[in-house]
Amino acid sequence: MIPKGRFISEIGEGDRIKAVFLISERRLLTARNGKPYGKVIVSDKTGEILGLIWEDAQEQISGITPGDVVGIRATAESYESRLQLRVEKITKLSEKDVDFASLIPTTSRDMASMMVEFEQAAAGIKNTYLRTLIERIFEREGVRDSFMKAPAAKGIHHNYVGGLLEHTLFMLKAIDALLPVYVHVGLNRDMLLAGAILHDLGKIYEYSCEKIIDITPVGRLLGHIYLSAHMVDQEAGGIEGFPEELKLQLLHMVLGHHGQLEFGSPKLPMTKEAIFLHMMDDLDAKLTGICSIIEATPEDETFTAFSSVYNRHLYTRSYRDEE
Repeated sequence: MIPKGRFISEIGEGDRIKAVFLISERRLLTARNGKPYGKVIVSDKTGEILGLIWEDAQEQISGITPGDVVGIRATAESYESRLQLRVEKITKLSEKDVDFASLIPTTSRDMASMMVEFEQAAAGIKNTYLRTLIERIFEREGVRDSFMKAPAAKGIHHNYVGGLLEHTLFMLKAIDALLPVYVHVGLNRDMLLAGAILHDLGKIYEYSCEKIIDITPVGRLLGHIYLSAHMVDQEAGGIEGFPEELKLQLLHMVLGHHGQLEFGSPKLPMTKEAIFLHMMDDLDAKLTGICSIIEATPEDETFTAFSSVYNRHLYTRSYRDEE
């Protein structure tokens, strides 16, 4: 077994690296002087990093494709406040010679325990139609297993095996934590829980994550919002007596959960529950995404590199009361 070597989260500026990674992206480009160079994004279970190959790029990356395991010898350097690798040597390795558990990003939480919590929350929905709808969807072939393992995104937040389950579970917890505060608003708990469970379910078809997280053809062409809404509409139509108004509002929650048209939401949220669901979704996604950037920043850095996703630098210091 080939040793993993340095994890991406452990790399600092100036470090000499000899380690095993997964190839997430690979491109052969041409510099201004006409010389070819290679651009790769490599990953392991702790994150991903850009690598540039300046010498013999065409020869070095020929035959290497996304999903391949590679051994890399490189130097870590900083460019525009972002850490990257100057790759001296990249070699394709046999999968049987490496420990895949060290390469594939996975939730730090126990997936089986999270699934138990999730199913207990789903069973706590009192509305018979909503509970039956969820049960029937999760009884479809492969849905439960796919939901348990799927990522919630290719990047930004919960972009790891088990990420969708983790994101959904935290939304369910957040809903129940905040409902007592807004009891005067008269929110429908069952509808909110069902919306949290179903809003991102289409991501089990939008993403593949056998080795690296990638977007499937159906994900690119249709997207998880349509896929989630389609499952809800299709299954609700097969339940005798399912109230049309309930289906209408549930579908609206799914279609409006991104909150803004420019963020891919087909509809703006127009009901109390749809607005609340969007805010819980946005809160969990943003906090998780922001924390992942801060955690990936070296401890001696006061600010992170500029985040184009959040359009800002992030402050890395947390205040702690002195004992």
